[in-house]
Amino acid sequence: MSTNDEIPLSTVIGKLNNPQLNVDDAVKRISILLKRRKSGGRYDIRSELAHGGMGYIHTAFDQDLRRISAMKVISPHLVNEDQKLLSFIEEARLTAHLEHPNIVPVHEIGLIENYGTPYYTMKLVEGEALHEIILKISKSEKGYQDTYNRHKLLDIFRKVCDAVAYAHSRDVIHRDIKPENIMIGQFGEVLLMDWGLAKYTGVRETSTAGDSSQNIFSGLRDAELDYKNTMDGVIKGSLAYISPEQAFGDLSQIDNQSDIFLLGSTLYHMLTLSPPYFGKDINAVLDRAEKCDYMAPSQKNPAAQIPLALERIILKAMSPLKKHRYASVNDLLSDLDAFISGKRVCGRKLFSPGQKIIQFGDVSRETYIIISGKVDVTRMVGDKEFKVAELGHGEIIGEMAGITYQARSATVTALDATEVLIITQELMMEELEKLPPWMEKIVFSLADRVRIMGGHIHPLMLKNRAFPIMSQLYYIFRAKQDSENNGIYSIDNLIEEVTMNLGIDRNSVRKVIHTLIGHQMLSEKKNIIDMTNVKDFGLFVEYCRYKFDIKGGVLNIEELKMTPDLVSFFRHVLRSLRENKDTQTNISLIDTKGSMFLDDDN
Repeated sequence: MSTNDEIPLSTVIGKLNNPQLNVDDAVKRISILLKRRKSGGRYDIRSELAHGGMGYIHTAFDQDLRRISAMKVISPHLVNEDQKLLSFIEEARLTAHLEHPNIVPVHEIGLIENYGTPYYTMKLVEGEALHEIILKISKSEKGYQDTYNRHKLLDIFRKVCDAVAYAHSRDVIHRDIKPENIMIGQFGEVLLMDWGLAKYTGVRETSTAGDSSQNIFSGLRDAELDYKNTMDGVIKGSLAYISPEQAFGDLSQIDNQSDIFLLGSTLYHMLTLSPPYFGKDINAVLDRAEKCDYMAPSQKNPAAQIPLALERIILKAMSPLKKHRYASVNDLLSDLDAFISGKRVCGRKLFSPGQKIIQFGDVSRETYIIISGKVDVTRMVGDKEFKVAELGHGEIIGEMAGITYQARSATVTALDATEVLIITQELMMEELEKLPPWMEKIVFSLADRVRIMGGHIHPLMLKNRAFPIMSQLYYIFRAKQDSENNGIYSIDNLIEEVTMNLGIDRNSVRKVIHTLIGHQMLSEKKNIIDMTNVKDFGLFVEYCRYKFDIKGGVLNIEELKMTPDLVSFFRHVLRSLRENKDTQTNISLIDTKGSMFLDDDN
């Protein structure tokens, strides 16, 4: 036999029955062993914590387990009302049925000796109700705004959602979720309290088992939960949060999605510091609730700067029509977790080869993350277009326009079929708002500096870099030749010298030097660089000046007095430099008027 349900009741009683045991004596002996200091039962009832229409909550010292518990006792004037008694018992049973870290645990149900009044005990939560915390935040009480920042409040709300999701998985709806019924413990505990209006929604199978769901929830009657009877106190205090179906008293329509509406209302209050509905009296509030007439969170409290993504979560949860609300608490949590973790995008888009993703000068604000494919990034300087970079999977493009509010500084074109994730400016700003204020300022400051620096292109990036590199080499070796101190350059030292003087990348300098070594215009022996013929190298520099159409210099091509063989040699070297794209420009000049190198035959 696997369960006690399968054991005949007579067998159980037979095992417990002991004809030699005097029950009264046993009770006295146990009481002595437990060392109860006060007579009258297990609990020493102490101060009152709260009271409502159904009863009172006291602190009670458990003499047997030596701990303080919370004890809920039904009001004395309701003891003779069977339906009220039954509802009280079902509340205890239903709460005990929900064993979850964010739901207050029930310890025991029983009768107070000498009074015959039913009670149940539960964990005593030492802390504050969430609505009290929100009130103190709104009053800017010391420490509360820093302790309960947006991240902390969202963490609290998430735990409440966990509790409700668990209850729904057990076919129980709360129906009275609000900040007043959420307790925050001294050590970060979050507990959803007061399941007095909760309802079991599952299918109840007929069973003779003593602990079946049929018997656990058999006493709960919706007739007692008349939402139109506001004076009865059933929904008193909840009107500021309720869903339209609750406001209309349509009990058949109150279900899991009604709890989702209440969760949205609770988050609304947490972020705006005010409940959704207000009015001069109960009827005015009910009228607003029936119409779902509440201000958008961002309008309710503009100073709170509620991120648009959070507002969307609230508005979806609080939709007047159920079909527009979240289908489940887990769906709500999915969006909330996406917001908290920053894993949110606003969609995907596929671009075909040659299609412009971003256009220079445009004022669009989207940022893109490349999922697949490749793109060209180009910039316009005058009438010429420069290739800045070629980017692929995982690269981010267009982020500067979203942060700095400036027009697009480059054009991005799909090279292959390219799929991107789209991040809107709103989403970008929301994620930046999650950063500490100092970090957010650093990001904006860096973005602005990058934008300014990006507007200035090094002059040598706009033209062939082979010429200035060769000119610099000529000056270095000419000075070396004229100097009494005949310096020696290793290839690394020479590259460093040219790079420092020109402010351009080492790779370009290295490529030019190796090309010149290949044509024996420079010589290399044991890593030491020298210039084969300084005079001829000077002529080659002037020849390149003419061929590159670079203004300046004191000689024209006719005055160079070069032999045909030397011209042929220079043309050959120049062709090698031309074929070496790394010596042209870091950003691959695209000249609409033709190649930046003059044709060798001209």
